[in-house]
Amino acid sequence: MGLSPINAIAAAQIAIYVPYLLIAILLASRHGFRRNAGWLYLLLFTLTRLIAASLQLSTTSTPPTPALLITTQIFYGIGLSTLLLTLLNLLGRLLSSTTTTKTIFTPRHQRLAQIVVVIGLTLGIVGSSLTASQIDSIMSGQTPFGILEIPIESQIGLGLIIAGFAGWMIGVGTCWVDYKGVGEKKLLWGLTATMPFMIVRVVFSGLGTFGYDPRFRGFGGSEEYAWWFLGMAVMMEVIVVGILEGVGLTLKRVENRGSNGSGRRGIGDAYNDPIHEKGPETEPKGNI
Repeated sequence: MGLSPINAIAAAQIAIYVPYLLIAILLASRHGFRRNAGWLYLLLFTLTRLIAASLQLSTTSTPPTPALLITTQIFYGIGLSTLLLTLLNLLGRLLSSTTTTKTIFTPRHQRLAQIVVVIGLTLGIVGSSLTASQIDSIMSGQTPFGILEIPIESQIGLGLIIAGFAGWMIGVGTCWVDYKGVGEKKLLWGLTATMPFMIVRVVFSGLGTFGYDPRFRGFGGSEEYAWWFLGMAVMMEVIVVGILEGVGLTLKRVENRGSNGSGRRGIGDAYNDPIHEKGPETEPKGNI
């Protein structure tokens, strides 16, 4: 018996995300495991996608239980917020590389967007766990099979994630206003290239969370769900990760040391550091 479409997609994800995970480990090792580097979150995202796909494939050998379905749903659900945290942290690196001191979107705004996304992620996990009783009731026959009612926690959580995503787009847009002052232009182009694919990905989550169209519901939805999931979620994430890792392999490692107005030096200070500027070599003068 062949794999169902959704299980075939999971198998393809494993084949894609294994090399993606290895590249993410390489990038995190090269650029540092600091959370403000962004690459640690990318590593976590690829790992969550591998775990979610593996859990989905495990349903082919054993009858799916409510706990297994919920765990799979949680790992799939946290992927979007983890990917967005990757993009926000890379935006922070980009902002730190600018030479302009007066910008509309500052690192403080970037950190605020991160906090909003983390809160949204937490609420999303709570909302996913609350659907366990609904799935258990449906699988036990107590409730007729149908579309699940999305908990309000999940809806608020996704709303916060969308707000953080909007902040990320504004931040990337403001970097284009001062393009000459941006120190890492490759990163700016890379983040901009991911934007249309992220928009489609966020729209897919919104249709499944706020709407009742069975084409966008994984449990209790229509058979068409697998193809919408493939086109609007899986492929979009694969493209975004491919762009980020491709750009990451071309970026130079930048040390995060010193001060940037608050006792520490930001990433961008390496671009303005007199130590890194070549000048005429002179011999030390002293008493002979």
